[in-house]
Amino acid sequence: MSFVEPSVEFIEQFIIAIDYPGLALLMALDATILPLPSAAIMGFAGYACYLGHMNIILVTLVGAVGSVIGSMSMYALARLGGRPFLDRHGKYLGLEGDNLSRAEKWFNRYGDRAVLISQLFPIVRDLIPFPAGVAKMDARRYALFSLLGSLPFCGLLAAAGMLAGPAWQDAVEILDRYDIILVALFAIAVVVYYVLKKRKRSKNDTSDAAD
Repeated sequence: MSFVEPSVEFIEQFIIAIDYPGLALLMALDATILPLPSAAIMGFAGYACYLGHMNIILVTLVGAVGSVIGSMSMYALARLGGRPFLDRHGKYLGLEGDNLSRAEKWFNRYGDRAVLISQLFPIVRDLIPFPAGVAKMDARRYALFSLLGSLPFCGLLAAAGMLAGPAWQDAVEILDRYDIILVALFAIAVVVYYVLKKRKRSKNDTSDAAD
């Protein structure tokens, strides 16, 4: 993704003017159909932390909450309108081509975990509310998994902006460009977790049998 200068300038001025509420609103809008770059939003907020104007923990939390609010609005739209509504008006929601079908397959295969994992990555996180809404996933669980996924997403971008300082745009663009690496690292972490969990369960079963 290449940031467009006018949009970045708007994001900077909006956050400077409205502070944390502005950050939450921008992240909420980013999670809807508006083409706002989340990397630029959180990256600049991180830069504001570098300058001492904002707090990195609050920035991460506020950004994640804003993202969940926007995502929930798309979830509610899909839940109320159902698949027929999305088939009819999907093009206005950014659901072009097979995007919705791919998101549905992903959700049907992984369920709640799909919501959690999808929130970690750009583009995919904008699609997952629709199949979750159509499937009428429990709203509280959707909000919880969205928040849990959005926290590391927002935290990583904000931390990159804070650590890079004046070069925050370059830092978050690199992260955005190589997000496939993040996907791979996350997948490896999940595999390791389940392997360790399975081994622990096997040891417990062996111990119980011995007793």
